[in-house]
Amino acid sequence: MAYTIAALKDKILEFHPEIAAKGIHLEVSFDEASNRYLLQLSKDGQEFGAFLEQQDADACMEGKKCVNLAVQAAQFLAEFEDILTPRKPG
Repeated sequence: MAYTIAALKDKILEFHPEIAAKGIHLEVSFDEASNRYLLQLSKDGQEFGAFLEQQDADACMEGKKCVNLAVQAAQFLAEFEDILTPRKPG
């Protein structure tokens, strides 16, 4: 399947609007060595990364929500919340 990295990024953000809603910056690139996509999420100096396999990216572009990405996105958002939200004692 032929598509651009920009189109994949747009599709990911379409499936996961909570990323942009929480002010998290998403960068998508292709890692030639491993033949998969690298997703980098960052906010306020914190950064997390994950790989998206080619078949998962293809499924995403076909309009199928990627289960692996959904799990990773939920984990990243939870980790960002833990890091960036000041905790109140007690």
